[in-house]
Amino acid sequence: MSNAAKTIQLPDDLQAFAEERVRSGHGASVEDVVREALEEKKRAVLREALQEGIAELDAGKGVETSPDELMDEVDAELGLGR
Repeated sequence: MSNAAKTIQLPDDLQAFAEERVRSGHGASVEDVVREALEEKKRAVLREALQEGIAELDAGKGVETSPDELMDEVDAELGLGR
C-alpha cells in the first residue's frame, strides 16, 4: 500500500469542524486533524477486536494459530494489506 497523499473532499460541516480544531490548537493543519481522527478510529477498531478476542478466549472459543496466521486474519478483517 502506497503512502502517497490522497485528496479527499470533506462535507462542509466536517471541514468547518476540522478548521476550528486547527484554530484552537488541536492540529497544525486540517490534514493533521483528519489523520489523527482516522488513526484514533483505527485504534478503536483494533481495541474492539482485541476485546472480542479476549471474550472468546475467556469463553473457551480459542483456536491454536501462528502469529503470522493471526496477523493475516486481522489484516484481512480490517482491509489492510501486509
